[in-house]
Amino acid sequence: MVGAAKRGKRQNIFTKYFCLFIAIFLVCFIVLGMALVTIVNGYSLKDKTALLSENTQSIANYISQNMIVNNMNSTYSYDKETICENLSMVSNCIDADVFVCDSGGTVIMCKEQTGINAVRSGSLVCNNHKSLSVGDKQMQRVYEGSSASVSRAVINGEKYYIVGSPIVSDYDNDTLSDNGRIIGSVFAITPAGTTHVVSLIFRAFVIITLICLIIAGILIWKLTKRMVTPLQQMSLAAKKFAVGDFSYRVNIKTNDELADLGYAFNEMADALDKLESSRRSFVANVSHELKTPMTSIAGFIDGILDGTIPKEKEEYYLKIVSDEVRRLSRLVVAMLNMSKIESGDFEMKPKPYNITDQVIHVLLTFEQKIDKKNIEIRGLDNVQPHYVVADPDMIYQVVYNLFDNAVKFTNENGYIDIQITDMGDSVQCSIKNSGEGIDSTELSRIFERFYKVDKSRSLDAKGAGLGLYIVKTMVEMHGGRIFARSDSKTEAEFVFTLPKQH
Repeated sequence: MVGAAKRGKRQNIFTKYFCLFIAIFLVCFIVLGMALVTIVNGYSLKDKTALLSENTQSIANYISQNMIVNNMNSTYSYDKETICENLSMVSNCIDADVFVCDSGGTVIMCKEQTGINAVRSGSLVCNNHKSLSVGDKQMQRVYEGSSASVSRAVINGEKYYIVGSPIVSDYDNDTLSDNGRIIGSVFAITPAGTTHVVSLIFRAFVIITLICLIIAGILIWKLTKRMVTPLQQMSLAAKKFAVGDFSYRVNIKTNDELADLGYAFNEMADALDKLESSRRSFVANVSHELKTPMTSIAGFIDGILDGTIPKEKEEYYLKIVSDEVRRLSRLVVAMLNMSKIESGDFEMKPKPYNITDQVIHVLLTFEQKIDKKNIEIRGLDNVQPHYVVADPDMIYQVVYNLFDNAVKFTNENGYIDIQITDMGDSVQCSIKNSGEGIDSTELSRIFERFYKVDKSRSLDAKGAGLGLYIVKTMVEMHGGRIFARSDSKTEAEFVFTLPKQH
């Protein structure tokens, strides 16, 4: 139940990686956008305040040349109206509110009071600017500096950037003379938010970011899908393998680490498929090999016990029963040897001995079968002693199995050719027999476990496909090699080598 709960809560790897990549891109774009807006806003503000400073200083210089101390008030005059017109023109040009204050910070001239409105009201300050008040800190900065000062301030509850330039009587461009004094100030204010240019850039950046995210999302979707698809295929294959279906293969379209994993997975599937085929073949073979002799044994013994078989035939049928029992014994021994070899429990006891004597001794055990088929033995006329270092019992089984096959498949009045050759560091033994050869397509698989060349069992009715597999394994355990060749359809040859030293 716990495992099922965990599987129910698991995240789809495709969704997880896709969301992760999108989140990374989104965070990067957000950081980049914030940095861009900050840089552009700073540059725009610097440029804007420089423009405000230049214009407030210009207006302050103009007023200082045309105004006197006693005339710094909001009372209407033609000269003051001209100044208000200049304030209106400059305000519109630099997109800011420019106005003039007296030495106490009270607004005395603004951009709104021009023309007939100024004449009728007799004042150069509109109602909006009458309520506007410049703080003491801003006035102090203007009085302390000889040029425009830039700061942030809260005016009537709203945040502004404020630039102020002093109006000095008898103004000197370089320094304030001892006779001159500040008679007022020119201020320009602009909202402290982002500028129009920054807003446009930010909007453009957001649109471009959305477009990039859509394109990146499509590309990441394809990339992630391409990465995850092999894993999904492997997961599906593993589920099929779990129920015994080894036919599924991973479709590999790349040449990277995932492709290597896919190739390894397919190779594993081939090995499992091959093993499963061998297992099924083994089960079928063993079932047949056990069933046939046991049925024969039971039938003959029952016939003897119930009197169906006459007394004079009992010995004949008991010999058949004996042969079948030996056949079962050989099959069991072969299976036990195979199990020991694969588990590593088969213990080798190598020692130096004459393999020529062993080959001849094994050949003599087949004397009756050889005489029965009238087989000619070749190659033993001038055979020499050859010594190897090996386990005599294991090599005895190797030679016995090879001779058993040779005698079994040699045709009537055929031959078996035996060659034992010194190869320097090793000794080579060759056993060739006449009869039906081995097809070239079968040679590569003839030493496989449970594999039988004669599928119909028409030639080898008593084999389970284990003999040659055990032979190959035992030879290789000694550091030797074995192979089969059949150069024609009338001959087959098995060759193995053993080292002279362990």
